[in-house]
Amino acid sequence: TDTRSTAVILSALVRLDPQNELIPQVVRWLMVARKDGIWETTQETAWAIIALTDWMVETQELKGQYEYGVALNERTLTEGSVSAENVDQPVQLSVAIADLLAGASNRLAFERGPGEGRLYYTAHLNVYLPVEEIEPLDRGVIVSRQYCQPSSAEGADDDTAPTETRCEPISEAGVSDVVEVRLTIIAPHDLYYVVVEDPLPAGGEAIDTSLATTSVLEQEAMLMRAADEEWSWLNRWWWRWYSRSEMRDDRVVLFADYLPAGTYEYTYTFRATQAGEYRVIPTTAREFYFPEVFGRGAGSLFSVHEAQ
Repeated sequence: TDTRSTAVILSALVRLDPQNELIPQVVRWLMVARKDGIWETTQETAWAIIALTDWMVETQELKGQYEYGVALNERTLTEGSVSAENVDQPVQLSVAIADLLAGASNRLAFERGPGEGRLYYTAHLNVYLPVEEIEPLDRGVIVSRQYCQPSSAEGADDDTAPTETRCEPISEAGVSDVVEVRLTIIAPHDLYYVVVEDPLPAGGEAIDTSLATTSVLEQEAMLMRAADEEWSWLNRWWWRWYSRSEMRDDRVVLFADYLPAGTYEYTYTFRATQAGEYRVIPTTAREFYFPEVFGRGAGSLFSVHEAQ
């Protein structure tokens, strides 16, 4: 990835040409490449930490000694001093959107006094939309979600072809009802190390069919590949491409090491447990090592009512 390659180059520059004028900008780029304080993958994280550690050893910035201040619209947010004892302790500040000036520019100022060491900072503006306003997004993979009445197809685990069932879409269920979730994943090109995350309605709990306490009537989660109509039943029975899936408290996560170009359908079930109206975060899919290959479904509303 760009981040890993940049980290490798930084490490080489620090060791071979530590006075190179490009290095401060490379360090800055690596820090900006983080999202919510972390890099996207384990490979990126490992190489970035190696490179930045080499840089800190070279500059001896862990022996920093200076004073600093942060102000927003001429109002002081924080002041302090940096020393060898606290240089490894980050300072985090948060400002509510309501405290920003509307219809005018907001000035965020960082001040640093004289002394040894370097001052690093990042600033982010996070804006959240109501989930029902979130539109699908396609950046290399397409994903969508449907809530359906549970199907009663048979033959999926024996030598006969499984029966295809149509999804009867629903947007509500009663407490203790079982809801079938169908995720459609379209890969325009071959994908590698794919992660699909489907958040659950807050009033639902995914059914893990691997548990001994689960009813034998519950549907096993599976990912199947859609194919030509003539061989549709055979491919739906044979193609199960996911490497593993995880049933977490708030979402279902699917991992596939290799996903050839095509259309796939992943199904699982959850049980409605708490009455209420829930705004469900969209389904997302991405390549783990190339997160810019990304797709997002639409946000949705789902209601759970008391059992009749």
